[in-house]
Amino acid sequence: MRLRTLLTYLSLLPLGACTKSCDDYDNAAEFNRAQLPPYTETGAHTMGCRLGPQVWTVLGHHDAGRAIIGGTYWEKNELWAGPFNNFLTPPRVPLLQVMGRMTGVRDSKAFYDMELNMVFHLTDTLGGLRLLGTDTARATTGIQPEAMWANDYLSFSNDYRSRTRRPVRLQIRRLDRQQRIVSGTFEGWLYGGPGGNDSLEVADGRFDVKY
Repeated sequence: MRLRTLLTYLSLLPLGACTKSCDDYDNAAEFNRAQLPPYTETGAHTMGCRLGPQVWTVLGHHDAGRAIIGGTYWEKNELWAGPFNNFLTPPRVPLLQVMGRMTGVRDSKAFYDMELNMVFHLTDTLGGLRLLGTDTARATTGIQPEAMWANDYLSFSNDYRSRTRRPVRLQIRRLDRQQRIVSGTFEGWLYGGPGGNDSLEVADGRFDVKY
């Protein structure tokens, strides 16, 4: 009887042996040391800004397991740049989307989790200045306007978006179509948050990506 109990325990051990090491994650120290990436124009695949009081850059891991497998699975945050999928009417000038996520976790519990997105026309006309706003005043029917938004994954009601009246100013400083590199700076304000009446300053923004 004892042998059968022992064999049963051993057979279940791989299923129950996942204790703290399987879902433990803590990057609070790294989060507190976060700095803006240097401004470059080499396709270094970086993005950063001051988002409100927080230095924001792509950093940490987010818990993707709850949405996928119902458990804990820490997935690395990575910067992504590529065509924006507009299923309505393709724009005459290509739209590029750049997005990244910053997550701060202490004792396996996130205390900060913000994703930043920007969509803009891939052109350096008008000196490379792009005005990112989401109001319908600048949006042609069926066309995605150039925009920036921040998704707060700790509270889905606290998302922030750019507006036309005070758009985010994005300056494309290098556009190399042969090497597929686009680099630049951005600054402005995002609006939303609880009740939709809050604002979030975007300052010292810089990006350098290959698309």
